[in-house]
Amino acid sequence: MGQARTDSETTRSDGPATTLGRRQFLGSAVGAAALSAVGTATAQSEPDYGGWFDDVSNYDGTVDRRGQDTVEITVGAEGNNGAFAFAPAAVMVSPGTEVVWTWTGDGGGHNVVSDGDGPLDSGDPVAESGTTYSHTFENEGIFKYVCEPHLSLGMKGAVVVRPGGGGGGDAGQQGPPANPDYGGWFDDVSNYEGETVDRTGQDTVEVTVGAAGNNGAFAFDPPAVRVSPGTEVVWTWNGEGGGHNVVSDGDGPLDSGDPVAESGTTYSYTFEETGIYKYVCEPHLSLGMKGAVVVGGPPGGSGGDGGGGGRTGSQVSGPTWLFTAPVAFAFFTPLLYAAAMRRRRQTTPPAEMVDADGTVRVEEAAATDPETELGHEEFDPTGTAALIAFYFVLIALLWVFMYFVEFLGRVSVIG
Repeated sequence: MGQARTDSETTRSDGPATTLGRRQFLGSAVGAAALSAVGTATAQSEPDYGGWFDDVSNYDGTVDRRGQDTVEITVGAEGNNGAFAFAPAAVMVSPGTEVVWTWTGDGGGHNVVSDGDGPLDSGDPVAESGTTYSHTFENEGIFKYVCEPHLSLGMKGAVVVRPGGGGGGDAGQQGPPANPDYGGWFDDVSNYEGETVDRTGQDTVEVTVGAAGNNGAFAFDPPAVRVSPGTEVVWTWNGEGGGHNVVSDGDGPLDSGDPVAESGTTYSYTFEETGIYKYVCEPHLSLGMKGAVVVGGPPGGSGGDGGGGGRTGSQVSGPTWLFTAPVAFAFFTPLLYAAAMRRRRQTTPPAEMVDADGTVRVEEAAATDPETELGHEEFDPTGTAALIAFYFVLIALLWVFMYFVEFLGRVSVIG
């Protein structure tokens, strides 16, 4: 049972979200030596909450905070038509993690109480800013909870306890998959080409407001961009298309205020939490002036190039060659070995045909017996056995290699 306390000096942690890759490698060799390899990359599976978040406006997926000793959840965050949300609504932690709920002081009195017979109970609702309540989760599972006074408004959350994760930097930071599902958001956006521009690894990313698109200067450019957590996104007006603004769709955090037409106007927001943040220009929403910022993503992103950036839709992570090179090596080496041995037998003269001074005697070929079958080389049991043994050694080495890369190194292949 956690204990309520009013110590406002809690530590906020915005740690990594890790997508676990799983790859299956199959190898076999019979007779003529054949090898097949299958590589797949799977994102962290989203827990089945059974409709728990259907009426929670700020839920946009489970934020992975595994590997951290302490994780913070905001009580009274923006959501559900007011300050009636937990943020993040769903969080994944490792066993043994202390989760600390911190009150903002907004939205009136809140509490944290388990749904059903769970372990969470912060007591009576509290409205004071800086109030905290903590609980250390030791067992795996899904722990759902609510704010009792605002349950009917959708003020609900969940803590998922699973092993895994780790690492304390952005290198393992994860979020939406390589090809995010925007749910038809860009169906009427003419300058969206089906890809999310990768700007991960940059401290500041710029989006143009009033770019060419949607039959005029009614577009954001790029319309969809991926950034790392902690990135400041700056929207810059080019003065075209009349008055524009940047406002979140739903209860998101973006609001630049009234529409502005002046060139050089800027509005910025720093994204700390992973997720997909959709936004619009209110005056030109009907024309398709919409955008999205994707925060977090699979490892191996390009990190940006200061302007060009990468495209996540067809991106292949750097470690791909670590997988494909050994597979190609294992497949072609036995064939090359067999060809080399065959050529050696064909080009090396028998010892009895070489004189002491190294001269090779050329003798007239004996008449071929019509009944003698032609075209078959003498069977070499030793060479054949060595070839098969060598091939199976290669397969064993590949299995060891894939174990260290996948399960110890946590390297996954994308694409």
